[in-house]
Amino acid sequence: MAGYQPPRCICLAPSLSDFYFELSMSLSRRLVAAVSLLAASASLAVAAPRILADVTGKWNVTVATPDGGTQASVMTITQKADSVTGTLESQLGTAPMAGVVKGDSLKFAFQLDMGGQALVVNGAGVLKDKDNMTGALDVSGMGVLPFTAVRQP
Repeated sequence: MAGYQPPRCICLAPSLSDFYFELSMSLSRRLVAAVSLLAASASLAVAAPRILADVTGKWNVTVATPDGGTQASVMTITQKADSVTGTLESQLGTAPMAGVVKGDSLKFAFQLDMGGQALVVNGAGVLKDKDNMTGALDVSGMGVLPFTAVRQP
């Protein structure tokens, strides 16, 4: 049996395993690329300076009242970084206000003295452009009232 050769084994397993190996490597490469892209995006977001709207100045504010009318007031704002302070002057009196700016949004609060009772007002506005803002005032006991504001020149 000197010339005997065992039959050759035809196996599909090596090529099938090669296929899965290539597939897993391809998926691994894609996953690594996606994670790298996500990490790079996150680091750019952290490194990018925060852009804050400038809301400093005097604003003519018009509040829509529950009876369908409007109430005019003037809000004077001073901004330092993302913090704001100022006053709100209306027919109801003058009140100090304080708040915070995030991006193009402003959140603020003030209290009005209504005959010995404090009327707490929380406001939130969004700049439509550098001189126009819209938002809402959450007035304790009266609900939410929409407002518009225009910066004085």
